[in-house]
Amino acid sequence: MKLLLISPPFGKKGQMSRGLPIAPPVLEYLTGLTNQVRPDITVELLDANKEYFYPEKVDADLVGFTVLTPQSIWAYKMADKLRGLGKRVVLGGIHVTALPDEARQHADAIVLGEAELIWKQLLDDAEGNRLKAVYEGEFPELEGLPSPVTNLWKTKYVYGYFQTSRGCPFSCTFCSVHKFFGGKVRMRPVSEVVEEVASSSRRLFWGIDDNIWGVNVPKTIELYKEMSKNVRGKWWFGSGDIKSVSHPRSHELLTYARKAGLTAVLLGWESNNMTSLEEYKAVTKQGRERREAIKKIRDYGIEVMLFIMVGGRQDTRKDFDGILKLCDELKISAHPVMTTPFPGTELYELYKPYIYEGLEWDSFDGNNAVYEHPVLSPKEREDAIVKLRADIFPVHKIIQRVFQVSWKGFPMSHITSWMIQYPQGRAFREFARERMKKISPSIKN
Repeated sequence: MKLLLISPPFGKKGQMSRGLPIAPPVLEYLTGLTNQVRPDITVELLDANKEYFYPEKVDADLVGFTVLTPQSIWAYKMADKLRGLGKRVVLGGIHVTALPDEARQHADAIVLGEAELIWKQLLDDAEGNRLKAVYEGEFPELEGLPSPVTNLWKTKYVYGYFQTSRGCPFSCTFCSVHKFFGGKVRMRPVSEVVEEVASSSRRLFWGIDDNIWGVNVPKTIELYKEMSKNVRGKWWFGSGDIKSVSHPRSHELLTYARKAGLTAVLLGWESNNMTSLEEYKAVTKQGRERREAIKKIRDYGIEVMLFIMVGGRQDTRKDFDGILKLCDELKISAHPVMTTPFPGTELYELYKPYIYEGLEWDSFDGNNAVYEHPVLSPKEREDAIVKLRADIFPVHKIIQRVFQVSWKGFPMSHITSWMIQYPQGRAFREFARERMKKISPSIKN
């Protein structure tokens, strides 16, 4: 049997992205899982962010899509075309799990949740022409997971990825991780993570954990110690919380993180507005001294970037300006996104009465205003975030920020800082140009 796995494109109308050159993580892992449970199946991978997809040219018995919300419209469209051509389609991912009844209309089978415990049965059923409509995954223990298969892409990627845990103890209203992966944190055996990274042919990685150090600080320190001893010539970045930086063992955490190859961390600043932080239930994970935490991390030779949402119903026009002021004062970059209520999250239910009618899911991409605001129009919010991104990422500011990192991290933390910031700035500029040409439609006043 032949299996084709597809990562859909992001953005309006399926445009291809020129963002960070990171391999889509789910597909490499699903290939490894397929090899583990059904090694006789031939797998092909396609990243529709990087190459065009032609349904009529597909030579596979089963086609799988992993779907996030802004990817869903394109994925559904392609799935419908494939089924019209007689191909069988399976859909999975966070959006499918959040809206299973919607997804079932476009697939022969859907996967809800994690795939490990049901993937073999699904493949066996597909081969025997007895696919069920729904396969419900559970929360498996993370021992003995397969390693990603990295040699099937037609596109070359700079970054690979690795995962050390699933689940999150926080319950932020904007995030789907708690629901999709559960509130109980499950961690992979340290030895398996170390072996996977050490044996990979790649040298640069994205640590795809939702929180690379905050779920279990003692266990994370153990992991970083082992990586520092057994992984050579590999560097990586990931996302983390701020509160863990004030943990009693934070010196060990940050010291061994850098020795383990961590060059940069995307910190969950979440919002500059305290009322919004309360609405997002994200106050407790921030810690008391957020600015001091940034300086502390950089002093260990690790670059810091901020993940910030703006444009929520509690935010004002001043909050857009406040983010730029914060970045300029700390000489730090941020990834500002429009607050977006994704289906399956608590924020979606909270904002549901205010969401504009007639929007398709590809508008839910962090660039568009998709709900009513008490004061600001959609155009005002969208114009403000485009301007904010342009003001954060001019080249001279990127260069200034690179040299704010301690020389303890030289040269890889400084190289990583440039490699992340410059493509971000380029992608934001491209989005701004497309918006000016009205390729990406938005709701007017």
